[in-house]
Amino acid sequence: MVHLLLSLRTLIIVPTIPSAAMLHVLRPGGDPLAPVVCIHPVTGRVDAYRALADALAWPGPVLAIAAPPPSDGELAILDLATRYATLLDITVPLHVVGWGLGGVIAAELAAEVAARGGTVGFVGIIDARAPTQEMRARPTDRATLVKAFLQHVALARELAPVAPTGTDTAAVLDALRRCGADDGLDADDVEARLQTFMALVRAFYRHTPRRSPVAIDLFESTESHPSHPRPPTLGWDGLAPAVAHHPVAGDHFTVLAPRHAPALARAIDACQRA
Repeated sequence: MVHLLLSLRTLIIVPTIPSAAMLHVLRPGGDPLAPVVCIHPVTGRVDAYRALADALAWPGPVLAIAAPPPSDGELAILDLATRYATLLDITVPLHVVGWGLGGVIAAELAAEVAARGGTVGFVGIIDARAPTQEMRARPTDRATLVKAFLQHVALARELAPVAPTGTDTAAVLDALRRCGADDGLDADDVEARLQTFMALVRAFYRHTPRRSPVAIDLFESTESHPSHPRPPTLGWDGLAPAVAHHPVAGDHFTVLAPRHAPALARAIDACQRA
């Protein structure tokens, strides 16, 4: 387990098992305020939050939780929320934020922390759809999810996706290299990231959300992308005591991009201080 010990002036992280690798400090904080905890998106990684963490004026620490490797190719949203609650010191108030799938997990984490007697003072969901029953019928075969993986990685960096020549690991790595998004990874690294992505997509489609005990601030992108069109509603109304809607610049893939992060940070800061 990882325990976060928050003194008046210091954030101390004490790792005791490999779960420590899941918890990242994006920005330390010297003020005794609630930490902001960013939950990984569908990639399972937390690097997308770095520009946001740098731009937030909130004086508390900014943490992030990355996804664990899937066990036998499977993950479940409720299990993740339960596991993530054990990484955090819930005796201090928490602010949770999540982009995309991370927003779905953030809402579940808020419910889990509240069930354990903790306090969540803020739930910020960034351009995430609530899971619906119809999602269970969506295809989740490897070919479909390889295409979605390559699209997500490229578009989040504002690059043009490249179609793979196949669905094997070598073809995925080749497509990443051709669009400039390979990060120097080898085949094993790429396959591990793909396996996490596929497990999280499948978990999202299977998930039935609990009602959040905490009001939700929903930050909705104002632009639409052809591969990820904006739905009429993101579906959170009715899943929390209240849902406040905040339009933010960008489309689903670029809402956290460095050019949009400062405005998003200002919107989140305003809600946290409200």
